[in-house]
Amino acid sequence: MMKKAWPTTVAAGQLLCFDDEIILAIDSQPTSYPLDPTTAVFLTYQGFKGEPLAPRTRASGTDNFIQINDGPTYQFAVLTEQAQQTLRTELHHWYLRRVKVKEHRRDGPTFLLYRDLSYEQIQEYKREFGVSLYG
Repeated sequence: MMKKAWPTTVAAGQLLCFDDEIILAIDSQPTSYPLDPTTAVFLTYQGFKGEPLAPRTRASGTDNFIQINDGPTYQFAVLTEQAQQTLRTELHHWYLRRVKVKEHRRDGPTFLLYRDLSYEQIQEYKREFGVSLYG
């Protein structure tokens, strides 16, 4: 059975997300990580290309970084708002699979890439995913 992949451009490679694993292929050398509590993902997200960050400041779409477990940190591009939503969907899936996800933006921690969540929203995410604050 063919698995459905979610490709995202990474410096010199691809990040492929499947139901039960993440494959990071850098220079055609794939490394597989299970989507379970043994995997830790650290995500620094600036925004999609053109996203307003502050008055007169927009995201380049390329100042986004991912590190899996204790591996190297890779830069990746999110060029559209639709690509950002796809990333949110993947993060949701990872949280449900109990992957240890820590994500933040320049101005602080995020949850599913959302900034400035209310106390109630944070508590709802914690209940839904069974996690402590931000991973």
